[in-house]
Amino acid sequence: MIKEVRTEDGSLTLFSERFREPYHSVTAGAFTEAVEKFCKPCRIRERARTGKVNLLDVCFGLGYNTVAFINEALSENPKARLKIVSFEFDISVIEKSLKLDWREFNRWKWVLREALKNRRCERNTLVLSTEDPQVQLKIYITEGREFLKKFSCRYENFADAVFHDPFSPKVNPELWTYEFFKGTRGMTKETGILATYSTSTAVRRALHMAGFGVKEGVALGRKSKSTVASPSFKTEEKLLRKFKLPSSVPFRDPALSDPPGLISSRREGCINLLSRSLPLEVLY
Repeated sequence: MIKEVRTEDGSLTLFSERFREPYHSVTAGAFTEAVEKFCKPCRIRERARTGKVNLLDVCFGLGYNTVAFINEALSENPKARLKIVSFEFDISVIEKSLKLDWREFNRWKWVLREALKNRRCERNTLVLSTEDPQVQLKIYITEGREFLKKFSCRYENFADAVFHDPFSPKVNPELWTYEFFKGTRGMTKETGILATYSTSTAVRRALHMAGFGVKEGVALGRKSKSTVASPSFKTEEKLLRKFKLPSSVPFRDPALSDPPGLISSRREGCINLLSRSLPLEVLY
């Protein structure tokens, strides 16, 4: 049985038995996090004023980030045209989300209901779609790396905004690797902005290596600040200094196919080797 969890702002989320983590920040609040950590850093309202915004939502989950994106964009410009591309491994999570009370966001449930009705197969992958004149949503029911390998070329230079929201690097490292971010970079416009809740130096270095400029984001529900990145940004100097430490070694997954355990152990091995070989003044 899926466990429901009430978050700080009163909104409900679910707890993943597979990853042993909730789908959203309990301390920040599920919908509050969607707006404050993703929509605002990616400047969704500002982009909506141009009349068109494209979103790459990394890990659809319950759909809260996409729903917050739609709400923010259309509240700012009711005539804006939105395109959202996402993926989700477990279609049942989307179905369960619709049974929860989204409170003021309930009016957007039609977007997910419509997507669940419209199903087709592309390259042996189930795809859900909402083909509204104003809101176009495609959800590929597959694992994230498979999505990249099969469909990233189709969405080259697509995203004005990227909401990177997988489970934590500790339990889901395969979606936090240099290679995954490199694939994501190819789908991101030069002026596009990626936002993620992660504060990890290893994640920030992977983004930097993949072609993003990296900055600190906002602190919400925790002391450390989240992360924002864009091809148009210049990486902050204080972050570049941290990239010299062994602990900044990023996760690697050369063929986008390694088991999570191998991805984690490979990084740990590199950190151990570097820690032994570097002089103390570099380490400390």
